[in-house]
Amino acid sequence: MKSEQPEEGQGPSPRTYVEGLVQLLDVQPTGTRHYRGIRKAGGVGRVYGGQVVAQALAAAIKTVDEARAVHSLHAYFLRGGSEDHEIDYRVEADFDGGSFSNRRVIAVQQGEVILNLAASFHKKEGGHFYQAAAPDVPRPDELEDIKSYIQRVPDKVKPWARAYFMRPSALEMRCIGEPPFAIHESREPQIDFWFRAAAPLIQPQWMHRVIMAYASDLALIATAARPHGPFDMQGASLDHSIWFHQDVSVDEWLLYSIESPWSGEARGLGIGRIYDEAGRLVATVAQEGLMRERR
Repeated sequence: MKSEQPEEGQGPSPRTYVEGLVQLLDVQPTGTRHYRGIRKAGGVGRVYGGQVVAQALAAAIKTVDEARAVHSLHAYFLRGGSEDHEIDYRVEADFDGGSFSNRRVIAVQQGEVILNLAASFHKKEGGHFYQAAAPDVPRPDELEDIKSYIQRVPDKVKPWARAYFMRPSALEMRCIGEPPFAIHESREPQIDFWFRAAAPLIQPQWMHRVIMAYASDLALIATAARPHGPFDMQGASLDHSIWFHQDVSVDEWLLYSIESPWSGEARGLGIGRIYDEAGRLVATVAQEGLMRERR
């Protein structure tokens, strides 16, 4: 059972942070097929890429018949965004067919394009079914919360990651083995972790998918960097794709299983599969990221 009340002296409840995440991602209209995403409260520095992808997806969803669910998106990160400013989204309605719809979204901040996204939507229909089996890993209730891990062995986690993951968050995260941003020697390019919203989420299915898109930007580049051991890396997401296979409940545990088949030429590729606790494959993710060694 998730806690709805904070411990004494620990500030807002998890529900407050989850409601804040919904507000952050639920872009509001500013004109015909124009939307605005608010800045993250208390944000400092560069915008997390998953936020821009999720807000752009939310903007696209708001222009499509609700009977059509998003089944894929493909995005390119062009410039880093700033958490000091809101982001505007312009949606182009390129196609509405008998079963599918397609949308293009341009994200603009301070007059500059920071992301392009294309999303496809499909009217629900039946068909033959197959999926890759979920990996055999420990259940989340057998694992340590990432904050507890950092408090126990702070020297094994990179300083920026300690600061990031110790902040109050709308998402819970439990890792199988070392967390994505641990300091380590060369490792196999594989990371598995469970995540979920930190409180019950009473929202339509499209918001569950938007929040999953938000979380999907975690750890893909870190997985590609694992074989190379510790090095001073300049990292950034370059592109991001998601295929949404089935309905999802992001307030229940989801397993994110990531592997990297390749890195080179200052880039690394991560491929992720997201499963629910029942072992259903709910999404597949792919991302290439910058992995430039600072000199």
